[in-house]
Amino acid sequence: MRAESCRVKRVTAGAVAVVLAAGLLSSIGPSTAAAGADATGSTTLSARSAARSAVQVAGSATTQAAQRRLRPAHYRVATFNVLGWNHTINGARGFAGAMRRMVWTRTLLNRHHIDVAGFQELQVPQVRRMRALTGNRWGLYPGLRMRSIDSENSVGWRKSKFRFVAGTTVNIPYFDGNRRAMPIVLLRHRASGMMTYFSNFHNPGETSRHRNQGRWRVRASQIQIALHRQLYRRGIPRIMTGDMNERREYFCRVTRNGTPLKAARPGSTRVNGECRPGRPPFVDWIFGSKRMQFRNYFEAFGPLTRKTSDHPMIMADVTVRPNRMPRGWARSRPAPFVPRVSH
Repeated sequence: MRAESCRVKRVTAGAVAVVLAAGLLSSIGPSTAAAGADATGSTTLSARSAARSAVQVAGSATTQAAQRRLRPAHYRVATFNVLGWNHTINGARGFAGAMRRMVWTRTLLNRHHIDVAGFQELQVPQVRRMRALTGNRWGLYPGLRMRSIDSENSVGWRKSKFRFVAGTTVNIPYFDGNRRAMPIVLLRHRASGMMTYFSNFHNPGETSRHRNQGRWRVRASQIQIALHRQLYRRGIPRIMTGDMNERREYFCRVTRNGTPLKAARPGSTRVNGECRPGRPPFVDWIFGSKRMQFRNYFEAFGPLTRKTSDHPMIMADVTVRPNRMPRGWARSRPAPFVPRVSH
């Protein structure tokens, strides 16, 4: 009760200050200014300036008090290439079939308390299996909303933790430059009310059938950088997950020239513009807004993960505070997002 009383007093004080300052402004009317233009013009202007300053200070105090009433957002994000259904038919590559591996995927999501994840290679049979295993407890975008091939790079979230607000896609070059629609999803965190844009990608790697894909990885990363520069202007928190099929190269490329992203991986940083990627062991990445906090970064690649996929499950805890990114707590949804750069 005492803490609540203090918050009420702060808001009330701010409101009273606004009223008093507004009254002071109205009392210095045009006639008063004209009458004293010769003798007291500077005094009148000083009074007006003081009144405006009072309004600004009072408004700032009220805004700060309102932000203190908002709750910070805390959640755990992951990225996971689940190893596509068609890669392990009849025990190919030494893995169990995808239907069994999706049971293990669910176990990993629960074991690590994942709230939202970017999935790669989540093919249609795996989407259907996940729905059957989780019931209505997980949402997916795009899931099965678009072409069957577009389900592979879906963002998934626990419906108990997040609410879907809006979704769209951006075309990214995949093998040999073929277009793939990859998701940008706006979710609202139920406990705090904060909105976040989640984008999820899979850039082309080198295979026996598809060689020399470097130019398409560069092009894909250029689109991803442009996308986050555009989203940055909205002031809403952002997360980017994906199997980027590059380690040091991707980190250095995507964070140079002031790109508004930082890696969740604590060993990969930029210092005074110098790229210091460390030695990332995997090609899977989580990035986010520079004003959010990452903690407890973990690369899970134990026995269960190794028999589920040929990739680790990468995860991190995220904290975002209202005074750092207040637009994320807006009650109304932003205008639909349309990527300016696409493939």
